[in-house]
Amino acid sequence: MPTFTPDYLRQVGRDLFHACGASAEEAALVADDLVEASLMGLESHGVTRYIWYAQEVLAGHIRPGGTFRIVKETPTTAVADCGLNFGLVSARRVVDLAEQKARASGVACVLTQNCHHVGRLGTHPQRLAERGLVSLAFANSVKSGHFVVPFGGREGRLAPNPLAFGAPAPGNPIVLDMSTSMIAEGKIRVLMHAGQPLPAGAIIDAEGQASTDPHGFYGPPRGYILPFGSPDLGYKGTGLAIMVEILAGILSGATSISDLPHINGFCLIAIDPDAFCGRERFAALIQELSDYITGTPPVPGHPGVVMPGGLDFARRAQRLQSGIPLSDQTWRLIGEVAGKVGLSLAN
Repeated sequence: MPTFTPDYLRQVGRDLFHACGASAEEAALVADDLVEASLMGLESHGVTRYIWYAQEVLAGHIRPGGTFRIVKETPTTAVADCGLNFGLVSARRVVDLAEQKARASGVACVLTQNCHHVGRLGTHPQRLAERGLVSLAFANSVKSGHFVVPFGGREGRLAPNPLAFGAPAPGNPIVLDMSTSMIAEGKIRVLMHAGQPLPAGAIIDAEGQASTDPHGFYGPPRGYILPFGSPDLGYKGTGLAIMVEILAGILSGATSISDLPHINGFCLIAIDPDAFCGRERFAALIQELSDYITGTPPVPGHPGVVMPGGLDFARRAQRLQSGIPLSDQTWRLIGEVAGKVGLSLAN
């Protein structure tokens, strides 16, 4: 696949989203976060999202410049209406608000309404971890994103409903970011663009048959993604997805059983270690835990244990030097949607 420098892809994204009506500041924020995801190898939530985000603006589902408004608040909690702005713009404001409240009160929880796609969920706990806070994040979706069957079911009733965790640590922060389904929808799209099959056991087609063909998911007719732990332990993924549904959606007073265009319910919980064991003690114990976990001898053929997020940060360092690979199909589709807003990209 051809590779592109991060700086070039950032500029493409900034120009694209600015042409879509975003301010220069907000266009840069969205592009920078998507490039960061691609640098970490998480392409399902990286530069390939340029295509969908621009399409969502053209369809009127994203409203650049939408107002971020707090509709309910206590010293430790808030519910914010995001005005259907780019979800990555709204999520930055949620992160800042959660940090402010956690520093003042020790713990904070912020929920959203009318929030578009918040991108790589781990971005937001990572950002808080880099500021010294522990955090948990959850995201659900309305009915249009219900690609995941509950355990034992044949039709989608849940979204991939990711959850993420971040904690400050020496060097890079600890960042866990996982879907409660066997695969993220964006990963299916990336593999389809690259002409590659899906992992076995990730999806079923519209007839309920196992498939490794991305078109078995996209159809028509559309297939479905299986819950995490399938085939035998899918009840665990389903249970986690329902937990996310309650925390990210119902707790804010929003229903996901609607036919609205794509909306993420987003829940962010921030915790200040100073309110508990103190920052210095926390840092020492994190180092002790990391040394203990990673100190186990590796099994034959394995390079060794790393803490959550470690592989992503290593890939980021490598791609800063070698560039970001994109399939020809992805680059062609980015060029097509750029043309719709009056931009022309170099081949």
